[in-house]
Amino acid sequence: MMQRVIRKSKESDIEAIMAIIADAQAFLRSCGVDQWQDGYPTAEIIANDIAAGHSYVLEQQGVVVATAVISTAGESTYSTIEGRWLNDNPYVVVHRLAVSASVQRTGAARELMLYAQNIALESHLADLRVDTHADNLVMQRLLSDLGYRYCGIITLESGSLRRAYQLTL
Repeated sequence: MMQRVIRKSKESDIEAIMAIIADAQAFLRSCGVDQWQDGYPTAEIIANDIAAGHSYVLEQQGVVVATAVISTAGESTYSTIEGRWLNDNPYVVVHRLAVSASVQRTGAARELMLYAQNIALESHLADLRVDTHADNLVMQRLLSDLGYRYCGIITLESGSLRRAYQLTL
């Protein structure tokens, strides 16, 4: 197994992160998924994630191959849900999970999601929330495999709808 390390992102990682996001955009497009096809997320959004200390990368052999935002700061768009969250406890949220085409189907996304669970535990939080596009079946399968439960539909600031999931550890 290749040696993998997860660490906080640095500004110098932005170019690699954007290349990974481009791979994810191409993958989603190839699957007929309309998610991330409008220029989102931008390098500015990634830079803000890094500045806030919420951006992480997974390195394999010293090369950045996957990325995610893992935050305990909450998510304003989760305050309203068509459906119901499992509880109202504070939670860790995972956003902008993406893997390089070079490591698709190698467990990189799963590793980042499990890392988010560790952050939750270290932060004394027992809940994680995430949302994804209705057509993003790969992400939905991963969430199901990890024990996340479908809770309903949330509306992004853009007005787009997303399927919302929660895991209680």
